[in-house]
Amino acid sequence: MKRNFAAVIILSVLSFATVVYAQWGLFEHRYKYQLSDVLQAERFVEKNGYWEGYVYDDLAGYVLLSKDWTGNLVGYSGKHMETLIGMDMNGTIAGVKLIFHSEPIVLIGLKEKNYLKFLKQYYGKSIKKEFSVGKGVSMDAVTGATVTAVVHNAIILRSARKVASAAGIIKVASAKRRNISDTYKKLSWKELLSSGAVRYLRITTGDLGLAGDEIYLDLYFGIATVPSIGRNVLGETIYRDTMDTLSNRETAIFVFSRGEGSFKGSGFARGGIFDRFNLEQEDSVYMFRDADYRILTEISAGGAPEIKEAGLFIIRGKNFDPTRSFRFNLVLPYREGGKREFRSFQSEGAIPDEFLE
Repeated sequence: MKRNFAAVIILSVLSFATVVYAQWGLFEHRYKYQLSDVLQAERFVEKNGYWEGYVYDDLAGYVLLSKDWTGNLVGYSGKHMETLIGMDMNGTIAGVKLIFHSEPIVLIGLKEKNYLKFLKQYYGKSIKKEFSVGKGVSMDAVTGATVTAVVHNAIILRSARKVASAAGIIKVASAKRRNISDTYKKLSWKELLSSGAVRYLRITTGDLGLAGDEIYLDLYFGIATVPSIGRNVLGETIYRDTMDTLSNRETAIFVFSRGEGSFKGSGFARGGIFDRFNLEQEDSVYMFRDADYRILTEISAGGAPEIKEAGLFIIRGKNFDPTRSFRFNLVLPYREGGKREFRSFQSEGAIPDEFLE
């Protein structure tokens, strides 16, 4: 009897998994393409990971497939949004075409044509300049699909920059990984801020294009795995617990905030992803899921302010280097005239030299 019951349970689980997998497959879209869809050229010559496009004997630009350059960047579905990208000799994007995606955009009422409309705005943008969602890139066509928009923006910009570097359009400097100092020094909140160990980002209602100049969000962040930073900010117990749970080359970052706004949002409660903020370092984007998150309630350092929201987040990417600079990206939604708008804000993060060997 027990064996039959167990068999029924196993079959039920397998059947459910099959149904879920089949339903997820419904979200997959693959499109036909030609290289000339994104770059006007008469012929193409394959190089190492990209194509050169020629008009007669003159080099007109380059074409690439994003999965060959940023395959590690994945969207809400956990899969890469394969994109064909063309750019001219100056690094200006000449065309973008979606080749494959499995984003469940239909679940939030977003039409496929809106997703394609979102991608059209990249035409004419220079990869020599930074552009991000809410800052040079509009989410009007894909309102509600923040994760998809943020990751796809990174795919386009980082893939194109890698090829631009390979083709000699731009130069990308490389740096060696440094070591974090094991030395511990007791520091106050004021000292942590003044040293740059804790970074600070203030956003007012005016920054959101709203009336007034009131504080909407005060946000603080930093690398928690540095002894003189993490032990002071988190407290001895939480710091030790955090370090004990990290595997090789994983890093933890703390984020605190106060004010009317929220850096967490509520998307993670529905889909498990924190869609309002992410980290960028060179060609990688790091987003966080509920499994990467531990709630915090206070800052331990002396003189620290009271906070409204806080969290400790684990950076799983093995190629993230905490000793090098990174960018903290924040995308905030707000309502203006009954319409939902988005704006993005950035702050550079880095471990100050005094905390490195």
